[in-house]
Amino acid sequence: MEPINWLAVHINTLVIELYQIRTAVHIFKVVDKEWDRRVKDKDVPEYSEVRTMLYESLVYRTFLGLSKIFSNSREQSLLKATNHIEQLKLNGKGIQSAISEIREKLLTSQMVKTVHTYRDKFFAHLDKENVLSYCRIDPTSLMTYIDIDEVDEWLCLVRNFYEACFQEKLSYEHSTPSDEDIIYTFFWR
Repeated sequence: MEPINWLAVHINTLVIELYQIRTAVHIFKVVDKEWDRRVKDKDVPEYSEVRTMLYESLVYRTFLGLSKIFSNSREQSLLKATNHIEQLKLNGKGIQSAISEIREKLLTSQMVKTVHTYRDKFFAHLDKENVLSYCRIDPTSLMTYIDIDEVDEWLCLVRNFYEACFQEKLSYEHSTPSDEDIIYTFFWR
């Protein structure tokens, strides 16, 4: 596959990944809010291993997706995609501006920094300090730092990057599950 075609597919894949991350974050936040409401109302459902695993898997789905996108050393990261486009010396309108915006956001995003920290301290390998500590990091604590609005900003940046590079808009049909469907699925027992 020609490099330019490969990059078009790759950037499109990053957009799809961001939409899926957005959905996982939305589901997590709805479940978290509903759980808090049920605790407040003293209507806590019985323990369910399935519910717990599904809940925690949303964290891992979010984390792994963001790690792939924002990794500095992986071939498939957003940073690598911007580098490849630059090396191809494409002359499309706004390409350098889109690349600059992405790089600036990569440098300033607290969410990206937090994902890198959690990767190094918890997810990729258990940091000795954390393993020996009396206080364990709960993987769900990562979600406190994941902002759905920032995920939307990243979606906009990457879509604009694609449009600048290939002079066409990405079309991707995406629907977020309703809060009612999420609550029913997680709390039906």
